[in-house]
Amino acid sequence: MGKWFLIAAMLGTSPVASAQLFWSTQVQDEHQQGTGHGGGHGHGGPVGYYLRDGAGATAGLWLPTLEQRPLQIAPQDGRAAVRPSGVEYYHALVASRESEGLSEGAVRYISLRGKPSGHSPSELLVAAKLPLEVVPDPLPREHGRYQSRKLATFLVRADGKPLAGRTVALETSHGTRLFANTDAEGRVTFSLPEDFPQIGAGRSANRPGEFRVSVSHRAEGGHRYRTALSADYHVNPDNWQSGLGGKAAALAGFLVGLGVLGFAGRKGARG
Repeated sequence: MGKWFLIAAMLGTSPVASAQLFWSTQVQDEHQQGTGHGGGHGHGGPVGYYLRDGAGATAGLWLPTLEQRPLQIAPQDGRAAVRPSGVEYYHALVASRESEGLSEGAVRYISLRGKPSGHSPSELLVAAKLPLEVVPDPLPREHGRYQSRKLATFLVRADGKPLAGRTVALETSHGTRLFANTDAEGRVTFSLPEDFPQIGAGRSANRPGEFRVSVSHRAEGGHRYRTALSADYHVNPDNWQSGLGGKAAALAGFLVGLGVLGFAGRKGARG
């Protein structure tokens, strides 16, 4: 089993394929349900978030104030209509499910608009929302975002304490699977893959992908825990900014060259 897991990790495939509870902004069946991406910042209307494999799960919205509000999950497609809470910045979608011998959880941090809450996002990160939890370390700054070819670090906690030496998986909506182990402080770092099928020039030309970071843990006594953190990630803007920068530099050099030639021509005419 250990040899197969090592080979699977090297090839980017999971040794065990099973359904998992997680949050997504992509609908399960785009042919039946529109564009397939309902994420956003809550501009007054409901934002589309979907709880995948959510049968039997309960869900809630955690505010920056740590107030918790229940969410109703539509049984037909797992949709939770998340409306602005009245306060701004990061909130947490939290889902959990209990079955015999297994506790499952899922978290997604979302940014909503509203009045200033007077609370730091760090308060929401520190709060224990699940027995086993993957926490961004840190969250992207306001108006920031996860980007391909950049490092993303996460903290794995069990009962509020760092979980060291645990294998963590990162899987993207484009099919990439990566594996890494938490360090002595429970942290794990991934370089987010640039696995987008096509990359256009400009942010608006590139639809974000999704990734989820998942981990499992067996506690003393044999009870199992499984959890997932999900988020969007975007094409690294260096893909088009570096090209534009090179073109701009070439154009500037061309214009300077024309100026030098023109000056030399005028000087020669006067001589």
